[in-house]
Amino acid sequence: MTKNFTPENLIKQDGNELIFYNLTNPRIVFEFIEILNETLNSHNKHLILNFKNVKAAFPNVCVPLTGIIENISSKGINFEFYYLSDYLRSLSIKEPLRVYENKDLAQKESLDKVWRFDSADDIYLLINSFVDELSHIIVCERGILEGFEWSINEVLDNVLQHSSKSFGYVMGQVHPKTKHFVFCVYDTGQGIYNSLLSSSVHKPKNPVDALKLAVKEGVTRDKKIGQGNGLWGLHQIVSENTGILNIISNSACYNLTNNKFKTFDKLPQFSYDNGCIVDFQIDYSKEISISKALGGYEPVNLKIESLEDNAGNIVIDLHSKESGVGTRKSGEKIRNELINVYKQSKKTITLDFANINIISSSFADELIGKLVTEFGFYGFNNIFKLKNMNTNVQSIVQRSVAQRMMESFNGKHS
Repeated sequence: MTKNFTPENLIKQDGNELIFYNLTNPRIVFEFIEILNETLNSHNKHLILNFKNVKAAFPNVCVPLTGIIENISSKGINFEFYYLSDYLRSLSIKEPLRVYENKDLAQKESLDKVWRFDSADDIYLLINSFVDELSHIIVCERGILEGFEWSINEVLDNVLQHSSKSFGYVMGQVHPKTKHFVFCVYDTGQGIYNSLLSSSVHKPKNPVDALKLAVKEGVTRDKKIGQGNGLWGLHQIVSENTGILNIISNSACYNLTNNKFKTFDKLPQFSYDNGCIVDFQIDYSKEISISKALGGYEPVNLKIESLEDNAGNIVIDLHSKESGVGTRKSGEKIRNELINVYKQSKKTITLDFANINIISSSFADELIGKLVTEFGFYGFNNIFKLKNMNTNVQSIVQRSVAQRMMESFNGKHS
């Protein structure tokens, strides 16, 4: 099913001033492209971007908007930013954060920021950071983190291999109320249609046909470079999760929602560098069977492997945790990580307290006390093992567990 694209008026234009009211509707991107095309053909190539009214922003707007601004600036348009809130500044929509220049930040706070990646090393660092941060702030059902890691790896690599550009843009965000995390990847390259048309055995009839081909297994520009698993695999994983996927390239859009697909055409585009947007949402409260989604293939979980000792047992060294053992926030992050590790591996987990002289009561409650409450006393003892605790740490943990169990027994939870 193909529909014509009919954008609404989401950007108010007053002379050379563009007034944005939100950055949450992806149609803003195409309206912005139409305005830029007009500006490129005009004498006045100065635009004022007014963000004073913007209260919320999503990756599927921020990422292409940022990439387009950086790209189109080299074509002679000058952008002036008016009223960027602290939140919008933190997103880096004015200028994307280059990974190799901000490695420390990328390793600690990778989400809610527009990143520009320029190499395979940048991709490796970003993906590890995305997975680590997600595992610390939310609890994901089995298969979610593995499926996400495999998918985002393939999509980012596709940019470097097939877009005709050596860089791309990406941003991720967690929406706790709906239990979704959302990611958007964008490049300013040749687009899927041009890629398949010019240098592959596949000869798509038009941009819509190219997107339908791109989500099929084995479709790639060059088998020597890739096997055509990237967009197909992402499509399979999103479908298994009943999530949402949008692939936008050249003048076409492929949308998958509730396992039903539809296409749109005649989207506004530039006369050059049409690029590609890959925007997807995963429901982290729904389990994913990676093997089922990928036709029997089960990716190796390197994160779990890195936590295993020589005997194959999972060991968490608490002393090595950068967040420390003194705050409730740290306890929450480590607790989420432990639950995610267990859901992925279904293995016993040993918490090693070696070289830790003291912990705070709030940390003990948030980590151990709440784990006991969640899994039950019997379940906790079957899943988690505690070792190398000195007498001070033991007494703090015992007191925290006793208080938490008493609250649970009395029907109180916090």
